[in-house]
Amino acid sequence: MIQSTDHAGRACTLTHNGQPVRAGEILEDFRGDQARITGGQAPHKPSSTGKIYTDAGNYYPSVFNCKWTPT
Repeated sequence: MIQSTDHAGRACTLTHNGQPVRAGEILEDFRGDQARITGGQAPHKPSSTGKIYTDAGNYYPSVFNCKWTPT
């Protein structure tokens, strides 16, 4: 599972459709392109959504229909 600590110090897991995302998993973005998920960073401030790192670059979680979920 891809995990990170958010701005409040909470452990968060990157999720896609409610399921944890694992490093190396391939997800489809909103355009239909695929990318291998390599990691990410949970939100660093309350108004942030965090980032997802892929083999094609860094993106907001919503690009892949993901979100950071406190665990």
